[in-house]
Amino acid sequence: MPDDDLVLDAARCVLLIQDMQNDVVADGGAFADSGAPTHCREQGTIENIRRLADRCRDIGIPVVHVWFVVEANGLGMTRNAPLFTGALEQRAMLRGSWGAAPVTGLEPHPGDHVVEKNRMSAWEGTRLETIMRSERRDILVDTGAWTNMSIEHTARTGADKGYVMVVPEDACSTMNADWHRASIDFALRNVAVVTTTDAVLKALQP
Repeated sequence: MPDDDLVLDAARCVLLIQDMQNDVVADGGAFADSGAPTHCREQGTIENIRRLADRCRDIGIPVVHVWFVVEANGLGMTRNAPLFTGALEQRAMLRGSWGAAPVTGLEPHPGDHVVEKNRMSAWEGTRLETIMRSERRDILVDTGAWTNMSIEHTARTGADKGYVMVVPEDACSTMNADWHRASIDFALRNVAVVTTTDAVLKALQP
């Protein structure tokens, strides 16, 4: 869908902010050496999400923060995938730590929802769908990190569940531009409306 044709009914939308935590995208975080902080800056991800969140709050769209949280003793985490074992080995996103906290500028505001997970998809083992149903919403604007992991997994599952998934690609980031583009161009376009922050801001109809 061309950006100029995009129209979003605010009464049907939720803004999802995924994994925008210090260990995930900040300098000094557990995964800083992956290139994630650099790509986050290149994309302008934090500022673009902030702009979306401010607008959504202004017009009554629920904002949902999804945080990957690991217990200090690893309780509840499986070791069946490199992402999960890596989080445990790096002691990343530990509950109560600086690394698990939201990056500066994307802290929750009063009235926002906070959802915890320990899987890539924001749906798996969380109350996200309960929030969507209680708010009577069926369009999810999916933002955050990492494009080819949490964003893609959440968009795929959301599409399967029957939700309209909208991905402003400049409000997402991963480890590098190549991985981002591969996810955006070869996966997400099949399950979501891929667009930009400016197009979403323009399309929202209160």
